[in-house]
Amino acid sequence: MLTTKDKILSVMIDHIKKETDIKNMSLSQIAIEAEIGKSTVYEHFTSKEDLILETYMFLLKHYEKILTSDIEKMDFKGAFIEQISKITFVMKDAKMIMNAIMNNHQQAFPSFSKEIDLCVKNIQHVMDKRFESIIYLGVVEGILTMKTPKPYTKHVIQALISGLLFQYVNGEIEIDEMDLYELIFNQTVLVINQK
Repeated sequence: MLTTKDKILSVMIDHIKKETDIKNMSLSQIAIEAEIGKSTVYEHFTSKEDLILETYMFLLKHYEKILTSDIEKMDFKGAFIEQISKITFVMKDAKMIMNAIMNNHQQAFPSFSKEIDLCVKNIQHVMDKRFESIIYLGVVEGILTMKTPKPYTKHVIQALISGLLFQYVNGEIEIDEMDLYELIFNQTVLVINQK
């Protein structure tokens, strides 16, 4: 059974996932949707800004756990595709938040919080390290050539992954999910091995 605080957060999470402009929502509207009194919202949150901040932080921590959970596959291709599937899952759940994580679109979040900015930067850092480890597997397996990458390589790969996944999640390209992962994997290998 949901606690009162969980009901309030659930209403906010639903609106964030629908990409509603939550800054324009009133606490009265939130209370009605949570089926509680407006004063009850204040028992759990000091202000609307506090509620928004806590909701985003809750979601970011939830997605961080998913994105950084252990990878079971120990081969380059398997690990790469497993990580891409985690990103896809989060994108399907909350495109706007994943877009902010993948592409530094901080305007997706309220500008009043350094906590959110730090959390997003931490997720980005962990994801960068995760992909570096996965790429290392490709070098060890001889699939990727060992050389100093061009300075833009990381950005090209990031654009490739996020661009194709966002098009897929938004229904802009018709492709089987596993075929999409194969395409992203093969194109990433080409970009890294490019002379």
